[in-house]
Amino acid sequence: MFKKILAGLGIDGSKVNFEIDNDSVEVGGVVSGKVYVSGGSIDQVIAEISIALEVFSKYKAGDEIRHVHQEIASGVVASQLEVKANSPEISIPIEFMLPYNIPISTPYTKYQFKTNLDIPNAVDAKDIDQITIRPNHHVQCLLDAIGLLGFRSKAQSGSYNGKFQKFEYVPTKLLKGKLDELEVYFEAQEDRINIMLQIDKKAKGFFASAIDDLDLDERNVNFCLSKEQLGSREQTADILAKIIQQEYEKII
Repeated sequence: MFKKILAGLGIDGSKVNFEIDNDSVEVGGVVSGKVYVSGGSIDQVIAEISIALEVFSKYKAGDEIRHVHQEIASGVVASQLEVKANSPEISIPIEFMLPYNIPISTPYTKYQFKTNLDIPNAVDAKDIDQITIRPNHHVQCLLDAIGLLGFRSKAQSGSYNGKFQKFEYVPTKLLKGKLDELEVYFEAQEDRINIMLQIDKKAKGFFASAIDDLDLDERNVNFCLSKEQLGSREQTADILAKIIQQEYEKII
């Protein structure tokens, strides 16, 4: 009876451990590993074993710092699994593909897997594992091209507000002294990247403050780059430079 009470409190009950083959996976890549379940001091029936990929980030809204905790994807590994007391460890292989259109890991945006044992009338057992989501070739090509044009990341670049991940840059070469900053938002797909640039011109003169407050010095442009246009950072940089310069000229 005492063992049942302890197991119900999550002490000496069934345990779970998710071992990932590689804790650094690119967007659109495959996550693989094994879920290990070990028995406790009594027989237990696990109603469900689930795994959730969660993202944590923080972003600035005005003068306020807001925090994001969001479930990106989840799935059920097994259900109605009977685990005998002190039974040998059960191994369940896992393999699934990550979405392409998810934020990448940055100092401001981090990921974890949460593996959960749903055990009726007992405290659920959990396992937390950190994972890094890195750019694939096409996304890395875009980021490298931005750097090749001389844009330097700002401190908060890579923050995610729950809908969009924002990359902020200041110019050190292209349009230096003319642009205040460049904001980049993108959504990766298997064969392309959808991109939105916010080009912020450096306001000057007597009405600079009013122009800045009214966002008259900004211009948003949406476009798409195919995987062929993302073949090399030099090629992508040439395309971006033309777009940025053309749109800059349209700002008053």
